[in-house]
Amino acid sequence: KPTPEMIEKFKAGRATLKANPTILDTSIAKLSAAAQVPAKKFRDLMLSDEEDLGKFHALGAAIKEGLSDDIKKELEAHKKEVAEALGLPPPPSA
Repeated sequence: KPTPEMIEKFKAGRATLKANPTILDTSIAKLSAAAQVPAKKFRDLMLSDEEDLGKFHALGAAIKEGLSDDIKKELEAHKKEVAEALGLPPPPSA
């Protein structure tokens, strides 16, 4: 369960991304073509105005559904870069 501090950091990271939506383009471009599609969907989810954490997590899980283990690993590594770029705490290891 996210703490109030985690929620505030997420909101700040989201604000950073909304202020500079191209901030992740270089990182996404380094991914394989197969991983770029879900990475762009995650970026778009971050840019959305969805405030309901339950819905947000469900949408994130739906993006990952059906992806190969290799793509999931690639996205996990990408998530760390995203966290750094947006000033978020490092994601927990899956």
